[in-house]
Amino acid sequence: MQPTITIAEANTRVDDYIARAVKALPAQATLKLTLEERSGDCSDPTDNGPKNRVVANRSYQVLGLDPKQIPTYFNMLRSWWQANGFRVLNDKPANEFLWVENNADAFQMTLKANPAGQIYLLAGSPCVWPNGTPETSAAAVGTTTATDEAVAARSDSTPTATPPEPSKPKPIVHRRPRPQVEDVEDFDQIDWTDENSY
Repeated sequence: MQPTITIAEANTRVDDYIARAVKALPAQATLKLTLEERSGDCSDPTDNGPKNRVVANRSYQVLGLDPKQIPTYFNMLRSWWQANGFRVLNDKPANEFLWVENNADAFQMTLKANPAGQIYLLAGSPCVWPNGTPETSAAAVGTTTATDEAVAARSDSTPTATPPEPSKPKPIVHRRPRPQVEDVEDFDQIDWTDENSY
């Protein structure tokens, strides 16, 4: 329940990390947006934190690069990330999936390639509060509402009306964690162009 940067700031930072990372690749590299999530759901965060937080994510296909040089591109970005405050979380299989996290702010980036020679660059924020301030509810912090006070003031002998049925909560859309390579069978057969794959 600590303050965070806002989701607007998270989106700005995601875009900045993408722009800086692509500069580490050859000049002919261009980006094609394949997924943009400006305020994604974080109701089921992997860090077991509170609900109502959101995330910013981007996925781009990297165009203009020679598929035969994919190992070189992985080495270039690996070196750039490690020189700019990122640590490697996963690098398996080599030259197919490289996942890193920034040591200072926990933003994550991924470079991945598929057997068709397509290359993808992703960036995502940690869970943040939409306005940077933790959201609390009366129930969560024990705040007494006017309705609570009215009920408490009634005498035990005073008949009360049957309370209305509580409204059904909206279903929570759970955020699926990014795939861990070691947890995915037939990794080399995954179609990374399918947004449901990540």
